[in-house]
Amino acid sequence: MLLAPLVILLPWSLCFRVLRFLTRLGLAGNASDDEAWMRMQRHGFKQPRHLAVRQIRLHRLADLADFYRSWRLSPAWLQRYWRVSGDPLPDPQQHPAVLFVTFHYGAGFLALRHFRQHGLGMAALYRPPPRPPQGSRFDYHFFWWRLRSIFRLTGVRPIRVGDNQSELKMLVQRLVRDRQPVGFMPDIPTHREHAVGADFLDGKIYFATGLLRLIVKHRVPVVLYTSVLDLHDGGRNVELQVLHDYNSLEELARAFAACLERAIRRDPTAWHLWAFADEILIT
Repeated sequence: MLLAPLVILLPWSLCFRVLRFLTRLGLAGNASDDEAWMRMQRHGFKQPRHLAVRQIRLHRLADLADFYRSWRLSPAWLQRYWRVSGDPLPDPQQHPAVLFVTFHYGAGFLALRHFRQHGLGMAALYRPPPRPPQGSRFDYHFFWWRLRSIFRLTGVRPIRVGDNQSELKMLVQRLVRDRQPVGFMPDIPTHREHAVGADFLDGKIYFATGLLRLIVKHRVPVVLYTSVLDLHDGGRNVELQVLHDYNSLEELARAFAACLERAIRRDPTAWHLWAFADEILIT
C-alpha cells in the first residue's frame, strides 16, 4: 500500500531514490529472494547477496510502480525516462497480425501502451493462477486487477489459455481470420513432450509448440522485446527485435532463448523467475 502514494505523489527521480533506499529495509522482500540469489550464483552470476537481493527487490518495485504510473503517464515522463532501441515496429497496415513475445523480466507493463500507440494493440494471453487458501489472497486478487489494467492499456480483451476454460478458438480467430496482434510470455515451466528446446545459459529451455506452430504456418511477424529498469536513474530501457524471416519452430525457439539470455546477462537480477529456474532451465 505504501508504493501507490509514493509513485503518484512524488516526482519519479525522487521516488526512485526513496524506493532504492527502502529496499535496504526490506521493502518488496519475498521469501524466495535467497533462493533466487543462490540459483543465480549456481548459474554463474556472482554478486554479493546484499546487492543482488536489493536489486531483485528494486526490479519488483519498478514493475509494480509502472502499474500505478500507467493511470497518469505524462509526456514529460516518457520523454525523459522511456528509451526504445532496436528494430522499428512492423507497419500495422502491412503486418496487422503480430506475435509480441516478452519474458518475466524487468518491467514491461508500459510497453503495452507504446505498442497500442503504434496501431498494434495486442490481446495478451493469460493463464489464471490457482485460487489460494483463505487469508492469503492479495496476490490472487491483484492478478485480476492487473489483468483489467492490461485490457485498459491495450484496448483488447485478454485471451485465457492453459486450462479447461481456454479460449483457443478466439486466439486462432484473432491471429488467422482477423489478422490482429497477440502477446505472450513463454519462459515458464513446460512439459518437454509438447515443446521445442533451445540452448540457454548452461542448459536448455523449452517452449510450448502449440501457438508457435500457428505462427510458423501463417508467417506471422514476431516482435521480441524486453523492458527493464535502468538501475542508475530509474528509466526504462526497451529493446525491440523483429523477426520476419524464420522457417521452423527450432529457429523461433533459438531466437526466444537468445533474447532472454542476452537480457539476463545484462542484468541477471531483473529476471523474476530465478526461484523457479530449476524447472525452466534444464541442465
